[in-house]
Amino acid sequence: MLQLEAATGEIDLKYLDESGFCAWSEPGYTYYQRGHQKRLEQTNRRGRRLSIIGLIQQGISFVYGKRHWGCR
Repeated sequence: MLQLEAATGEIDLKYLDESGFCAWSEPGYTYYQRGHQKRLEQTNRRGRRLSIIGLIQQGISFVYGKRHWGCR
């Protein structure tokens, strides 16, 4: 319904999306030899969290912003 109203010019339809991630991630898998126990080393967290938000109005405009946070 909103897309129809936007097509007729009744409203300005915009899409908003947000995402965030850290540059640091835990190891997802390891390799080990048969007969040996799997072992993961504890690593220090590093980097900062990056949050990104974007707003688009198709064929007209695209606006985005970003913010850095400390990773926990």
